[in-house]
Amino acid sequence: MIRRVKIQDHSEIITLLKQLWPNAPPNPEELGGLVDQYIQNENYDIYCYEEDKILGIITFSKRHAFFYQGKVAIIEDLVIDEPHRGKGIGKELVEYVEEELKRQGILNIELSSDLQRTGAHEFWEKMGYTKSGYHFRKIFNNR
Repeated sequence: MIRRVKIQDHSEIITLLKQLWPNAPPNPEELGGLVDQYIQNENYDIYCYEEDKILGIITFSKRHAFFYQGKVAIIEDLVIDEPHRGKGIGKELVEYVEEELKRQGILNIELSSDLQRTGAHEFWEKMGYTKSGYHFRKIFNNR
């Protein structure tokens, strides 16, 4: 089942998010605060795929963009619990969220993926996403 995440899902969401950065685990308290903000802010969302427990999540934000002359969604994170990867959960989450965003009048979806995540690049291309540019970042604080 796919559903919007609730506050009581907090610890399961943090556990999944930590899998994105196994070599540099984030601070659970700070991550928890961000999860709360996503849940409470109408411009952010987290959906989960749940069976007996939460097996995957997708997070995204929504904003207005001059380029699209309307609202755009940015997929921030997609993470599937390691033992359950390759079973179609990510595909189901993305398709579900795409339909939800269309219903909300979102015109486009964007995402970034780090260069070394070649498996993720293949996934996104299979889902119909195209490479359209470079993503640049400047880090002010090395945690």
